[in-house]
Amino acid sequence: MDVFKYEVTSESTINLKYEYGGEYFTFNLFRSDGLWILHPFDGILIGNQAMCLLVVQELFKHKAFQVMLAKENILFSNIRSSVELDSMNSPIAVRNERGAYEEDPEPADDLMDFVQGHTLEEIIDFEASQVKERCSFYKDILQRMFMDDLGPSDPEFRKVQEIVKIYEQTADKLTQLNGPNLDTGGGRRW
Repeated sequence: MDVFKYEVTSESTINLKYEYGGEYFTFNLFRSDGLWILHPFDGILIGNQAMCLLVVQELFKHKAFQVMLAKENILFSNIRSSVELDSMNSPIAVRNERGAYEEDPEPADDLMDFVQGHTLEEIIDFEASQVKERCSFYKDILQRMFMDDLGPSDPEFRKVQEIVKIYEQTADKLTQLNGPNLDTGGGRRW
């Protein structure tokens, strides 16, 4: 049996099976209120926060899981756990190059504070940097796929390439919004 298997059961539900430490763990990934919720079905993960965190972190590092998320257009930052891992408002994190956790810029309930505390130019710059990080992430996936002898002839490789292209175009458009010809009112706060 494979280390990772999944089945898309509907537009908003995916069943996952992942091997960790010689045991298979079953998860359900479902959409709720614009977020994706990762729910473990195994009692050992539901009742043991530390064990759940270990398994989930390894799952997020697994290439096949990353490719599945890319194919299903699911962003890491939109995934939460039904088991409290750090806090209920934090996304399930994957480690970045510095070993730190990637998190949402602001919890949803602080939206007004965020908007009022930043200029439009700052928000556009922030969004552009987030999109560039996502682009870099998918380029890393492409590189790993290429190292595994996949290339442009592979349909999954082409889909990930298309995701990279979309992110690159979006980053360019966001950067152009802060171009010199745009009068945004002198950088006022909203």
